[in-house]
Amino acid sequence: MSRRNSGRLPRQRSIREVIGSIFLGFELFVVFLGTLLVFGMRVLEPVPAFALGLTFAVLIVVTIGLLRYEWGIWLGWAVQILLVAAGFLHPGMFVVGALFLASWTYFMWKGGQIDRQRAPIIAEYNRRLAAGEIGVDGMPITEQNNPPSS
Repeated sequence: MSRRNSGRLPRQRSIREVIGSIFLGFELFVVFLGTLLVFGMRVLEPVPAFALGLTFAVLIVVTIGLLRYEWGIWLGWAVQILLVAAGFLHPGMFVVGALFLASWTYFMWKGGQIDRQRAPIIAEYNRRLAAGEIGVDGMPITEQNNPPSS
């Protein structure tokens, strides 16, 4: 058995998952800055301000890990709506939240479009890989590349 064909194959990540995780990772910085805003402008007392910020950050990190599931994408939508709702603490967050919500909408729409275009290519790759026609690197398997073991 070829070294290229042995072992478990890595899971194919969707574009929506990849873009969503990058986007939510960036959003963690915004949540941190928003927490400092709420604390610095004395909108909330220090403990509730930082507890709220930490809770929101944990929610984002958990959401990043769940983006592989369709309901994880929906959880990402909920995160965006909560960011808009942070505008009730400080009006500037309505603008920030709306910008993030608009960006999330575009990225999820475009990512889904790209995923649909990639689906037949990935299916063909998986078919050829399962048939032993190619290695995980996509290169054809020949006797020259895969000498018999002695």
